[in-house]
Amino acid sequence: MSIGQKKMPAGPAVARDAVSVPDGVVSHYPLSSVLVVFGIGLGVGVVLESFLGGPDTPPPSLGKRTELAAEKLGRQILDAIAGVLPEALSKHIT
Repeated sequence: MSIGQKKMPAGPAVARDAVSVPDGVVSHYPLSSVLVVFGIGLGVGVVLESFLGGPDTPPPSLGKRTELAAEKLGRQILDAIAGVLPEALSKHIT
């Protein structure tokens, strides 16, 4: 073994050092650590939402909504009238 080579410590000391390094970084830079973790979480959330979210269909226009509401109202009125009229006449309405 040459003088430039150092023997790597083994055992529980390595595990304790590996765990204490992030703890030291977080304690030295608390705000930066929180912002980094928040940014990572936000990024993962946006990516997951884009994969799992349904297709973006635009809402119907005002004209289309008005047309659908008028058709529905007209159908309800015709059904109400058909329920009151005799069967011979109600066949022609529905």
